[in-house]
Amino acid sequence: MRHEIDPVHCDAACIVIRRATVADIPTLLAIEEQSFATDRMTRRNFRYAILKAKGVVLVADCQVGDWSGDRSNDCPSDIGSRPAAYGVLGFHAGTPLARLTSFAVEPGCRGRGIARRLLSALEDAAAAHGCSGLRLEVRADNTAAIALYTAAGYRRFAVYPAYYEDDMAALRLEKPLAARSPATS
Repeated sequence: MRHEIDPVHCDAACIVIRRATVADIPTLLAIEEQSFATDRMTRRNFRYAILKAKGVVLVADCQVGDWSGDRSNDCPSDIGSRPAAYGVLGFHAGTPLARLTSFAVEPGCRGRGIARRLLSALEDAAAAHGCSGLRLEVRADNTAAIALYTAAGYRRFAVYPAYYEDDMAALRLEKPLAARSPATS
């Protein structure tokens, strides 16, 4: 997978991207609450996205543990992991575009390359599903997210005024996706 070979910030070296499970929902809700003041996903939203929706929910598990000894590119020696970020991707019949409906990184884990790596994995999942592009909405005042998406090749194609619960506008962004063979996705 591309996200496993892309150069990333060294802190992201011990990140494992995987599909979310129902057991992840309490942690995903905590990340959601820490990340968004309004327009949050609910337990029911996450459960539906994980079990029934046409799409995929990916989490970035952060390996945690004792960094004793050599701190080369190895992961911690005692082991545990916890979701540090998630992304919810929807596929819709009749359109070749996937939609990123929610994406968040735990505040204490930001700035480590995790978001970039997870976004890349979500793009891979969309391309593997046969999607030719990915679209999303982002708050117009979320400069960090806008910078992430712009650096990843997303371009603004529209604005939704008063899109969010607090009347903040949303920028609509999209990125074309290159076709990927199953061997690289």
